[in-house]
Amino acid sequence: MRRADLRSAARPQAERRRGDAPRRNARISPHLAVAAFLWAFAPGAAWAQFPDLVDLSAQYMPGVALEDPRPTRAQVTSYEVSANVPIPLGERTFLIPGATYHVEAVSYAGALPGFDQLRAFHSVDVPVLLVQLLPRDWSLSLRVAPGLAGDFEGFDSGLARVSALALATHALSDKLVLGGGALASFSFGSFLPLPAAYVDWTPNPYFRLEAFLPGFAAAKLTFSDRLEIGLRADVAGNAYAVRDARVTGAWPCAAQPADDPATEQDERVARPEQCVDHIAYSVATAGVTLGVRAFSSVWLTAQAGHSLFRRFEPMNDDDEGIPGGGQTLPGAFFFRAGVTWRIPMP
Repeated sequence: MRRADLRSAARPQAERRRGDAPRRNARISPHLAVAAFLWAFAPGAAWAQFPDLVDLSAQYMPGVALEDPRPTRAQVTSYEVSANVPIPLGERTFLIPGATYHVEAVSYAGALPGFDQLRAFHSVDVPVLLVQLLPRDWSLSLRVAPGLAGDFEGFDSGLARVSALALATHALSDKLVLGGGALASFSFGSFLPLPAAYVDWTPNPYFRLEAFLPGFAAAKLTFSDRLEIGLRADVAGNAYAVRDARVTGAWPCAAQPADDPATEQDERVARPEQCVDHIAYSVATAGVTLGVRAFSSVWLTAQAGHSLFRRFEPMNDDDEGIPGGGQTLPGAFFFRAGVTWRIPMP
């Protein structure tokens, strides 16, 4: 699951309990129609469970040397945009459909002749989140996100994937919320279940510690509701189908009309177990975050730090690693900037 998947699914309880009755007397920005609709129906305990209305971000990492083939260097820039529309189904039930588009843009330097320079990997997801508020300060969040992921050079059923989350949370006090559940993903024929844990500790209006494992952990200080400074660590993973004709039409994916006598392999016979069907990519990062409220509930955000782990693994159609294909990339500086339209708090 991508970082955005984990983050939007893991806002399971309010920072402070405000009772079960609907809030109808607080002020919000009059031009935010969606927020006004929610304000009329949503109890205060629902607000922190909603993902942001709109989020745009871009991340840059400098080029690093590949293990093979040397001296090729690869540089990755990521872009993401997501939008969500909270819909109240009742005073204690909310449906939040959304859409997310993510792209990893790759550029190369020093590439040798014959090296397939795969330039971009895309993913499109359509998540649907259901939030149900329960008695005694409990809540339940259920999320399903079908989507597609690949280089988008061709489309077939192999690009389809789906992720899901079930998370129950309980507000132990006005300052502490704990939760637990499970998340799972299915793509390229493999099913991956994982346990999930959530904690939200807000000892005072200026400091907040929030973590959703295995996705992220963050601590931040807030000043005058206009400036946020903090630390954040993220773990993310994704897999992208490869349908580029330079790969699918070449050996070992496809048999060739003639054998190359200079190689040990017989190119006249395809080798599906050595054919790259998709690429798995995982990354862990940590850094300093900064947020500035521009106007209303629109925030400008930035994060700078260093990658702790980064690896890509070419996989075949059976979702097995291709021998000698996986590479762990050197650690690198990263910078992430974004614009976020949050649901305004009453």
